[in-house]
Amino acid sequence: MWQPYQDQGVKVWGLHQGENPPEIEDFIEQTGVTFPIITDDGYTLDKVAYPAGVGYPYPRDVIVGKDLTIRAIRNSFNPSEIEALIEELLAE
Repeated sequence: MWQPYQDQGVKVWGLHQGENPPEIEDFIEQTGVTFPIITDDGYTLDKVAYPAGVGYPYPRDVIVGKDLTIRAIRNSFNPSEIEALIEELLAE
């Protein structure tokens, strides 16, 4: 769903923590994702992506604005909600 916006600067990264490389390769093959997958085996992003009180960490979408500040954290994947937020942030 991010691809229609990529010419406007929207980027998507996947994050994995602790999975084996073959598991990640299988995930990419099965889902057909076209965005980079970032490895965070040191769990350094936990404090940013999983702040206290936000709920169970999976799935987790962290939306970052043009100014590189976190604008939203979602625990559930709702494509129409995320698309509306992307459009709102692009309009800023």
